[in-house]
Amino acid sequence: MAASSNVATTILHKRTRLDTSAIANMKRMLEKSGNTFNNAVPVQVEAASGFIIECATIVSVATAIIAGFATEPGNNLTTSGVAKTLNTGFKVNNQPSAVVIPIGAPPNDGTIGMVLATESMEFIGTYGDSATAANAVLAQTQVGAIRGLTKDAGNAFWYVDNNITTLAGGACVEIVELVDPVGTLNGKVIFKVIKAAQQLST
Repeated sequence: MAASSNVATTILHKRTRLDTSAIANMKRMLEKSGNTFNNAVPVQVEAASGFIIECATIVSVATAIIAGFATEPGNNLTTSGVAKTLNTGFKVNNQPSAVVIPIGAPPNDGTIGMVLATESMEFIGTYGDSATAANAVLAQTQVGAIRGLTKDAGNAFWYVDNNITTLAGGACVEIVELVDPVGTLNGKVIFKVIKAAQQLST
């Protein structure tokens, strides 16, 4: 059978627990060059460079490392950690170094924002299955269970993966609540990143 495809949606901060504030714990960090990932996907600090990248395929304890979930898409920087200013190409009279930035262009400073994967952050995402799409049905027994996160081959967002149920297989999140009714195919769930997979948590 085929894996879930084109079912994943953005993973968003749902609520903050174990804290006096309901505000999401966010941070901006230097981004690696060439990132073109979607917003709201799991990201990590790449060990080899120290810059933020989209998580690689999570298939084991060693790859289950999540710094947080990006609040914006990758900026496709030319140089890691260096701002990439969009400009229209128009020239400014008597100002040879000036550029004309398009109206509405998002600012860029070489960093990318994320909601940190910490003990108090809970997220909402779609339930899928990386082996058999029809198995991604919500059940009450999934509450409290650990599952993996998998990148949807159809749309490049990520879903909570019913097929990954062990730490050795890459389980990195714990389902804390079902949003949609039991029996819903590709329903929404609320989850938190388990302690072992929280890259920047203290």
